[in-house]
Amino acid sequence: MFDLANLSGIGITDTAPAIDPGTGQPIPTTLSFRGANLVGASIEDVDFSNADFRPFDAVRNGVLVVKATDLTGLSFPDSNFSGSKLSGAILDNAKAEDLNLNGVNFASYTASNGQVFRTQLNNANLVGANLVGANLTQVVAENVFLESADLTNAIIIGADLSRANFKGATLAGANLTGGVQLDNALLEIANLTGANLTGANITDGNLKGANLTGADLDSTNLTRANLETANLNNASLINADLDNAFIQKSNLDGANFTGASLIGADLKEGAGDNLTNFTNANLTGASLEVGSFIGSNFTNANLTNTNLVKTDFTNATLIGANLTGATLVDTVGLTVGDGGNNTLNGTGGNDNIFGNAGNDTLTGVAGNDYLDGGDGADNLNGGDGNDYLSGGNGNDKLTGEAGADTLIGGAGADNLTGGGGADKLTGGAGNDIMNGGAGNDTFIFASGFGGDRINAFADGADKIDLTAFATSFGALTVAQSTTNPANTIISGSVFGTSTITLANFTATNVDATDFIF
Repeated sequence: MFDLANLSGIGITDTAPAIDPGTGQPIPTTLSFRGANLVGASIEDVDFSNADFRPFDAVRNGVLVVKATDLTGLSFPDSNFSGSKLSGAILDNAKAEDLNLNGVNFASYTASNGQVFRTQLNNANLVGANLVGANLTQVVAENVFLESADLTNAIIIGADLSRANFKGATLAGANLTGGVQLDNALLEIANLTGANLTGANITDGNLKGANLTGADLDSTNLTRANLETANLNNASLINADLDNAFIQKSNLDGANFTGASLIGADLKEGAGDNLTNFTNANLTGASLEVGSFIGSNFTNANLTNTNLVKTDFTNATLIGANLTGATLVDTVGLTVGDGGNNTLNGTGGNDNIFGNAGNDTLTGVAGNDYLDGGDGADNLNGGDGNDYLSGGNGNDKLTGEAGADTLIGGAGADNLTGGGGADKLTGGAGNDIMNGGAGNDTFIFASGFGGDRINAFADGADKIDLTAFATSFGALTVAQSTTNPANTIISGSVFGTSTITLANFTATNVDATDFIF
């Protein structure tokens, strides 16, 4: 018994356990160092299996005495702490390479008891260790064995855990921020539910079958990581790097990949849902083959040269997506033309139709459709439903028909007709002609819009949206046209040379209520 002993600076080397003459096996030790002072001690190749280093607590003279075991600066390489109890011990600046900590209890570390700041645990064996709530800030533990260990709510800020083995470990709610190094780490079937891995380096990591539900992986480096069959339900991977990652058969329901890089990633047979978000993600050369992305959001995503064979995009949003060179065979909810003059028709559902280059004719029919003409002089008709039509480059004709439609002319001299419903019309660059049709329509303008004309502007119902110019009605010039007195010309210094013409409209009827500033 060494409870409360002062062993500061002591040196112990090469002690061998006693051998049971009957079995020939080591006799389990029952050493107790509760409340002892081991500051600066040097202990090499010593067997401390099953030893007790917990705080000393006892009632003396009617007073509860509690004293933590102090292992500050302890050097204990090559020692065996298998099964020992280190809960609540002070381990600041300790050094412990090639250590056997199999089954050790490190439970409930806090800022005041049981810190292991900057501790070296390279090659240590902590298989099955209890590290619930442990503070492992800046620990250096390359090749450490933490298989099946419990690190629930552990604080592991700035630690180096390269090539660590966390197979089957629990890291639910753990804080692994501060540039934690987990490159080549084994996290197979680990529980990382709600863990914070923001900015972590998990390059070449193995997370096969891991549970990352609700985990924060924003800006995390997962290049070439194995995430096969992983559960990423509601995980956040904003601006994460997943280039060449292997993500086959993973659950991506509700995951947020906004701005993430997935160049060459393999998401074959992956499954997303209405909340899965790939907005502005780069999926160049990736494979989504046989994936289910029903209702997922691919707004402005780069899908260049992506494998979309048998992928299901039913009700998915692909506004502004780049599908150049994408491979589609038996793809559901997405139709893409080639470089020729294509005639592509939708269905009664919500369609995504891309014409690509050429003078294309795209018809959405019923449903809330997205039609993207691409390059060329295209003719787009949304049909019934709340449709989104994008003409792209070229002199395009866009017709929304029934429903609250959004029409974007793009570059070129475009002709936009909203039809019935409260439509939003943006001519884009070039001299465009716009007609909102029935309903309360909004005409949206931005810098460099050209000389646009609005036909059948409905006073008191339609609006001109100039929020992009940060101007006011007083800064505009509204006057009857001198070349065609039936028309009204709206100009202003914020427009440069661009002008808005209201056909067959009296200038005196124009006031601030006709605008959105």
